[in-house]
Amino acid sequence: AILAQGTFQAPRLEEIPPVCSADRGLPTTPNFADACPPQACSQRFVAMGEIMEMKVSNKKPIGFYIRATASFLKGVEAREASEGREAVEAKAPLDEIKISGLGEAINTAVAAATSAEADGIGIITKVETQYPEMPSGRGCGQIMITVKRKC
Repeated sequence: AILAQGTFQAPRLEEIPPVCSADRGLPTTPNFADACPPQACSQRFVAMGEIMEMKVSNKKPIGFYIRATASFLKGVEAREASEGREAVEAKAPLDEIKISGLGEAINTAVAAATSAEADGIGIITKVETQYPEMPSGRGCGQIMITVKRKC
């Protein structure tokens, strides 16, 4: 459904088709079938916890935000400290992430969200645009993209 002021609202959860090809009865690729077994996908409506918001900017390269989005949606495995690097503790994947960009960072936000969808780790469920007032008195374009993790 399309709402006023460039806001796109995704359908209610009951209306969302399954995101797993196994639930659709389509042939699955070996990699996707391993990552998404049919018994896991039949439970599509998991209670959402806290939604993480990632605010992107032009201070870091687009690749940084693409990797960060993938890490949030896939989770991070624990690694021991080695070769001058600190140890990394394991982090569970998030069910949903909001990616927001303001002004010239809109392209970065779109790139991070679309790469997650293209890589098959997430699906874009909501795109919202705004034109908020800035302290200088002028407005500036803003985008907020909600990406939900695929099973």
